[in-house]
Amino acid sequence: MPTVRRVVAIVIAVYLLLVLLDRFVLVELLARRIGIPILFAIAATLACIGAGFLARRGRRDLPLNFVIGYPIFGTICFLVALFHISAWTMVPIVGILGGAGAISVGQRPSAVRPAEGGWPPLRPFVAIVLVLMAISALIAAQAPPSTLDELAYHLAVPWTWVKEGRAIELPLNSHSYFPLGVESADLPFLSILGTGGGIPSHFLHLFAAIAVTALLLRRTGDCPILAAAVVATPALALTAGWSLVDWVLLGVAVALVEAEDEATVAAALGAGLLTKYTFIPIAIIAILVTRKFRGALPGVAIGSIFFIRNLVLTGNPIAPFLSAVAPHVTHYRTGAFISDYIFDGRFIDESLGASLLMTIPLAAGLLPLIFIAAGVALVFFAPSARLLVPFFAIPATRALPPTRVVRALLAIAIGVQLFLIAYFTERTEAFALLAGRLSDDQYLARVRPSVATIAAVDGALPENSRTMVIGLSETYWFQHRVRGGGNFDGPRVSAYLDTGSVDALYSRLRHDGITHVAVISATPPTAEAKKSEERETALSDAAKRTLAQMLDRYAANVTQRGNATLFALR
Repeated sequence: MPTVRRVVAIVIAVYLLLVLLDRFVLVELLARRIGIPILFAIAATLACIGAGFLARRGRRDLPLNFVIGYPIFGTICFLVALFHISAWTMVPIVGILGGAGAISVGQRPSAVRPAEGGWPPLRPFVAIVLVLMAISALIAAQAPPSTLDELAYHLAVPWTWVKEGRAIELPLNSHSYFPLGVESADLPFLSILGTGGGIPSHFLHLFAAIAVTALLLRRTGDCPILAAAVVATPALALTAGWSLVDWVLLGVAVALVEAEDEATVAAALGAGLLTKYTFIPIAIIAILVTRKFRGALPGVAIGSIFFIRNLVLTGNPIAPFLSAVAPHVTHYRTGAFISDYIFDGRFIDESLGASLLMTIPLAAGLLPLIFIAAGVALVFFAPSARLLVPFFAIPATRALPPTRVVRALLAIAIGVQLFLIAYFTERTEAFALLAGRLSDDQYLARVRPSVATIAAVDGALPENSRTMVIGLSETYWFQHRVRGGGNFDGPRVSAYLDTGSVDALYSRLRHDGITHVAVISATPPTAEAKKSEERETALSDAAKRTLAQMLDRYAANVTQRGNATLFALR
């Protein structure tokens, strides 16, 4: 093509594209919704990459550094937050580590082996699957936080810290004792944007999901359909745009298993321990079977931060477990039936689907078989499906190349799961935000009716109040300082309230700075017993009696706000 014609073609194409973008309102709405959040998420992404780059002693690998650096960056934010949380303390952390990340990204690529830095060719089917999943995740990421786990602890705990001005103990919320390396990475967003920081958090998690997908594709090499079988797992795919830790957990697990140098072993082990307790058995299996003992001690030291915190606060390094008021997270599903895990209409976002499990017969080697055995053993405890994903995903990345028939069956399973993902995404009404049919407030009112009650209570609270919330575990959307239980924390809150006497309870509340008590009576949006137990803060009879008598004696005034009753304490 002559040069002049090539230039003319480019100019015409650019003009037509600009006209399309100018006239297509959805593009403008999308840019307005995600422009600022994405900029914040990119800054945090560079900080995560920088943390991983430094933890791996200057080794370049963008997706690996990002995944490993994510919980390490968050933990650094947490350590600073122990003293003070503000934009002035959080922004410098992002700036310093983000600078290191930018330097690592900008360095000239060094010679690397294909397993470390090469990008295998994508098959058209796999490419289409990944694009469709990315679109679904983008739609979910641009919506305000609305899932229970986000509102109860993933975002609620760091937002409570921001409102308090530093990272403090939250004894009523059992999940606040979990390793919070990933959650603490949201502190810069929340300290600057308030609850608006939830959307940048979504995009940071989406970027992490992309990085983990890149690691899986690199590991599966010429069989990318094995990577697609993992990432198309509904229990995993549906969370790609949410502020959960499952993608990061999978990424650091893969990083540890594949690590070939001491620095990466230490960084991956430490990052995993900073992410979730579930990583402990994964790490034990990986280190013992692969005999990667060098780097293990530094890794344990890096990952010990939250265990030491728990030991100091409670005397129990793995709090809240092994305590009298531990949350009842086992037997989350009604039975240990694999068919229920494959798909259950009551737990759509907890479905394993078929593609991941179809790779089990292809597993080869001692390590994959041990992971599979551990995953099968966990099934008998009927936990959340997301806890099982790493135990089956790691063997999938090391599976034998599937035959043509198996590839066809995998493709069918992945296709069906894509329809399930599309159905769930459409049901959440998140696309209505992009289309301009719903505002954020209207969206939240539809998908999370409790937000209206929270707003009503919040509007009646004075500036310096601290309110104890009874009956609702979702505390993220409160703008004022609050205390409340998290998921499955009815026994924990009951133990706190059941002091034995009215005066003792009043003294405890005043000692903890509680100025108000909000009793919320919200109808659970589900008939599933376990989900209702998870959502409600159900009190024991003794706790109810003591609370009622205390409020009757010490409440200065009572305000009714919808299905909530707000008591101001004398």
